Amino acid sequence: MRMEELVTWIAAAVAIIVVGIAGWQVWLARREARAVAERSEAVRRMAADAEANAQKATESAEAARTQAERAWDQVKLARGQLEEARQEHRASTHAEQWEWAYAVTMTARELVDSCNELIRISTDTRMAPQHRLSADRHYHQASQRWQETLVKAVARTEPDLEMQQQLITFATVHQRLHGHLGVLLRAIETGTLADGDGLADRVHGLRQELGSAHRQLQRTVSASLSSPETPTQQIAPAK
Repeated sequence: MRMEELVTWIAAAVAIIVVGIAGWQVWLARREARAVAERSEAVRRMAADAEANAQKATESAEAARTQAERAWDQVKLARGQLEEARQEHRASTHAEQWEWAYAVTMTARELVDSCNELIRISTDTRMAPQHRLSADRHYHQASQRWQETLVKAVARTEPDLEMQQQLITFATVHQRLHGHLGVLLRAIETGTLADGDGLADRVHGLRQELGSAHRQLQRTVSASLSSPETPTQQIAPAK
């Protein structure tokens, strides 16, 4: 074989290798582009889920405020319906008032504790689903007991304006937290709670706000029941 032919064959072989390498690099670039596109789509879906959760939380907060107003209207209606029957009984004694005040603050404390437990278990990824269901059931039971006790206590006693304000504040904060809790639990159950979603932070903020409202309610109740004759009849402070 002549030198010219050898050089020609070598050049052809080199060209084939270069073309093969270029094709392989093009294939790698296409695969990386597909991977980037898939990651971008996943990020977009997570952002959309986070936005949807935020919208649901806002709607739940609006509904919670409306529910709180309706709940208080129901309390006032119950007071009106029981007013005539209450007048037929003797005036409530200080011991009876203390009993109902104690019942209200204790059921409120139970509600706060059950909220904290439900939030703790729900946000702990190590907890089994049955634990979350049990905590959710306990929370709803505590919420029902609080509402029933509140209605009966208001109907059988005459809370002053400051006490009424504290009860309204506690009930309103609880309704807001209740709405956010519902959205959080649905997001956890469906796996749509994205990293960095502010929903959990809002729930924790409302949890702290509920605890503060409960402590203020306890202070108001204790102050309203204080008298020289009954120095020991004070509501135990929240821990």
